[in-house]
Amino acid sequence: MTITIIITLIFAACSLIAGWLGSRSPKTQLVMDTLAAILLFTTFISIASAVARTMLRDTVFMTEIHAVLLNPVFIIGGAYLAIYATARMAMNVFRPTA
Repeated sequence: MTITIIITLIFAACSLIAGWLGSRSPKTQLVMDTLAAILLFTTFISIASAVARTMLRDTVFMTEIHAVLLNPVFIIGGAYLAIYATARMAMNVFRPTA
């Protein structure tokens, strides 16, 4: 229970910091957007390769899903995309209104 709270607080802090940085600098926002696009693509490739492997081997998908969940590309991509999506929402909070 405590580790969940700690992870949630770290996630929230990273999202707020990234949102604040992105709202301050267009270059930082461009880097964040570019990295998100690359990681989204690699995460989808990781998932697609697992699905293709499952279909080619004619196995049950539920037994093969753990290969996707343990794939470092999926873990890193998913972690960044979760923080990125929340940070993009935080950018709207930090952006000055006209």
